[in-house]
Amino acid sequence: MKITTKIERAVEDGKPFVSFEYFPPKTDQGLVNLYERIERMSHLDPLFAAVTWGAGGATSERTLEICSSCQSIYGLESLMHLTCTNMDKSMIDSALQ
Repeated sequence: MKITTKIERAVEDGKPFVSFEYFPPKTDQGLVNLYERIERMSHLDPLFAAVTWGAGGATSERTLEICSSCQSIYGLESLMHLTCTNMDKSMIDSALQ
């Protein structure tokens, strides 16, 4: 379901909601720690989880991996928070595809 639809429904129903935003760690141990945190926080029933896309696409592969894990393992709707700082237009086009 689209995140905008989920937000609209929550607002219409008068239900408060939360979302979480994560940033991809640079180390493998940091990734393990993040997944443990996402697992614990998923029990708080967020409406969705956003994962940042590092400036210049530095952590793009991890962003995709984390978004995929949020959906397939933890059952969280996810989105990539695409930051366009210091990125070539071609890299932005590729990310959006």
